[in-house]
Amino acid sequence: MKSTSIQTWKWLRSPDAADLLAAAEGISSGELQAIARLRKRWNAEQVGTAIELLGARQRAQAKFPSHPPDVCDRSGIEQATPEMIAEYKASRIHETVGSTGHVADLACGIGGDAMSLARRMKVTGIDTDPVRCWMTGVNAVCEVANVDATSFDARVDVFHLDPGRRDERTGRRFRSPDTWNPPLHSIGSIGAGHEGGVVKLGPGIALDDVPMLEEAELEFVSIGAQLSQAHLWMGSLTSHPGQRRATLLPHGLTECGTPSFPELHPEGTFDGLLCIPNPALERSGLHGPVGSRFELLEPVAGLGILTGDTRPDSPWFTSFEVDAIMPWREQKVRSWLRANDTSHVEIKTRDQTVDPDALQKLLSGEGSIPRTVFVLRMGRPVVAIMTRRVDTASASIEPNHDEDDR
Repeated sequence: MKSTSIQTWKWLRSPDAADLLAAAEGISSGELQAIARLRKRWNAEQVGTAIELLGARQRAQAKFPSHPPDVCDRSGIEQATPEMIAEYKASRIHETVGSTGHVADLACGIGGDAMSLARRMKVTGIDTDPVRCWMTGVNAVCEVANVDATSFDARVDVFHLDPGRRDERTGRRFRSPDTWNPPLHSIGSIGAGHEGGVVKLGPGIALDDVPMLEEAELEFVSIGAQLSQAHLWMGSLTSHPGQRRATLLPHGLTECGTPSFPELHPEGTFDGLLCIPNPALERSGLHGPVGSRFELLEPVAGLGILTGDTRPDSPWFTSFEVDAIMPWREQKVRSWLRANDTSHVEIKTRDQTVDPDALQKLLSGEGSIPRTVFVLRMGRPVVAIMTRRVDTASASIEPNHDEDDR
């Protein structure tokens, strides 16, 4: 994180800083005149850190609605696990190690995960950044150690690891897992001294970059229609070695199994309903097995969208009733929509086949029926599928990752 002394952060928690925090409330880093006024009474580092803290606390409210951190910075909030997922992970770890278990939270950051873990069991936060390490100690009220994750050798039952995927000086994301801190290929040696562990991954990670897939359990987690995180569960924390898991929050639904392709539609088209699987289900490769329970088929191999005649009664799918299918021609589609009493039009596509934002304005009309138009590449031809939403839940058919999928 930015080079602010730990003494300044600690000072902000003292009674002496109360006047500064009150005066800096609502001031952003770009309000130069307001900052200049504050600097007449307090030094530049105190003012800058106070503004950073207040801004980070405001951002934290969305990620941590129930138990927001007391000390944090904006970068730390961006990289922290959302409270809903942290609670889910902590509950799963607790099921294995119990209340007397001891967890090492490696690369703990501001303590987003440690806060949830510490409410259930003993936690030691580990980080190479002394300020972030101190933040975890304050926020989670737990033991901390300012050491490298690979050199931590205290006796604990299991570990949680959130590798650093950004250059803290520039904010640039490291795309290759080999450049993470610690590198992803090092988890085997880290895990060797523990009964089990879980590693937080970005949901967009290439499967070829994930180690130990044959013995670990790879999980993808969505919050609603947003694909948020991936987890690699190892050792004693692995309930189904070698399998994939999809978890949907806040519903608390989870599916675990072996990935397989959906059964193909014999005519390569859509039936009465178009069904979008939740992104965690699709990313895990389990939309085929789960879709088969509801007799759903895939019109074209690899499309990732399923079809059937009966609405699947499950939060795993968002359903649309199909009104018409035609070759994609903007004028022809617009004429059909106007002739069929269409009002607002929502455009959904894949692989950037069209520009949804531009088309929504062009195709929306003054009728009474809102519609969703899917513009999809069905093999070589591009088709337009006019539909009406059956489910009220939002659906995403493009990758929609956490702000820090890294």
